[in-house]
Amino acid sequence: MTTRKARLVVLCGFLAAGGSAGLQAHHAVAGVYDLNKEMVLEGRLKKLNFTNPHASIELTVPNKDGTFTEWVLTTASITTLTREGINKTSMKPGEILKVTVLPARNGNPAGFIRNLQLGDRDIKLFFGDSRD
Repeated sequence: MTTRKARLVVLCGFLAAGGSAGLQAHHAVAGVYDLNKEMVLEGRLKKLNFTNPHASIELTVPNKDGTFTEWVLTTASITTLTREGINKTSMKPGEILKVTVLPARNGNPAGFIRNLQLGDRDIKLFFGDSRD
C-alpha cells in the first residue's frame, strides 16, 4: 500500500469513528467559546494582529453607561482571511467594525468571530458548526 493510500485509509477510519467532532473543536474553540450563544458587537478597531495560527482584533466597544470595554476577538487563520480578501491593511485603527462573536465561556470580554462586517461586506469566518 502506498503512503498516500495509507493516509487516506487512516483519515476515512478517523472520520467514520466520529473524528469530525475533533475537527469541529479545532484549537479548543468549543472548550473556550460558547458555540450556542452569539453576540453582536460594534466598536472601534484598536489593533489587528495578523498572525498565525489565528488572527485577532482588539475592539473598543462602548457600554450603555458611557464606559468602554476592550474586547479581544480571535478570528480565522490568515489563509482564510486572505482568501476572503482581508490582509493586514484591510482594517485600520479607529475604523468602526461590527462583528458577530461566540463569547468566551468564562465571561471575559473575549470571543471567536463568526461574522465580520467590513464596509458593505458581510464575511463569514467561523468554520465549525452547522448553522452556515
